[in-house]
Amino acid sequence: MNNLEIIENLKEALPKTVAVIGYGSGIYKQTGYTDKEKPDKDVIVVVDDFQDFLIDDYAKNTHHFSKDFIPSNLSRKKDDFYSNIGCLKFYHDNIHFKAMIISKKALEQDLKTWKFFGMAGRLTKPILYQNIPKDLEKAIQRNRENILITALLFNDKDVLTPTELYNTISGLTYMYDFRTIVPGEKKSKATDIVNGAFDFFENAYRQNGLILFDEEFIYNCHPVELIEQLPDNLRLYLGKYFNNFNLDNITKEDLKRISTIIKHYFRKTNFPNSIRLAISSSTTLGREESIKHGLSKVKKHFSK
Repeated sequence: MNNLEIIENLKEALPKTVAVIGYGSGIYKQTGYTDKEKPDKDVIVVVDDFQDFLIDDYAKNTHHFSKDFIPSNLSRKKDDFYSNIGCLKFYHDNIHFKAMIISKKALEQDLKTWKFFGMAGRLTKPILYQNIPKDLEKAIQRNRENILITALLFNDKDVLTPTELYNTISGLTYMYDFRTIVPGEKKSKATDIVNGAFDFFENAYRQNGLILFDEEFIYNCHPVELIEQLPDNLRLYLGKYFNNFNLDNITKEDLKRISTIIKHYFRKTNFPNSIRLAISSSTTLGREESIKHGLSKVKKHFSK
């Protein structure tokens, strides 16, 4: 089976889902892996109700859960983002999956606001799916446009190579992620993703009308006029500094300041939320599986 068939096969074995979206090194090849390594198949499982899905899946697929997971212990707030997201690791048809379970409402909140960015960031990079709701697909496309605007603003250079632009897009999702600070994800993770799936980035971003390509370079339009359409939290964060900018006459110094402000935003957002996501994931993974997962990341970190 190809990866899309593997994703659809898993979907059929799960309780009712809204969408199952593949991502990560097991779906799209990344550099830095040997031919002998077989990364997990990472999927985002979008569901109507997070707790109901876990209870139903526990009844249907108990092997998806660790021994210390007890469904009745779930006491999460319906409107809290981290109460509607978690992680499971399991085998299905002899394939090892890491599944991020998230409610559709929580995912839409992240795509609209970038308040948490953990899932919105994943959806800016190589993903694989079919037969998802049109409103969700539209939100994913809008999310890509927003990360492209942000990446162009983050780069104060007038001319970029496609690789530089795509590395920025990939890198924003790892900027200040605690896993890149402690022994976890490789420092080269963002570029490994681009190098392994360059064609995906070309197909996802090259046709956007915001950027002018020639055969080798991208001409950066510095789209400051589009700041107002960015996700709520980033837009408001940038808006704190608007009084000091003449958007009709942006200078090089202004562009450098905007880049710095965006960097500060992702430091403020990615670091605490990557920790909170890990904690939320551990409550569904179970203590033993969480420790094993963390140790495997450390081992990979030092073996590369």
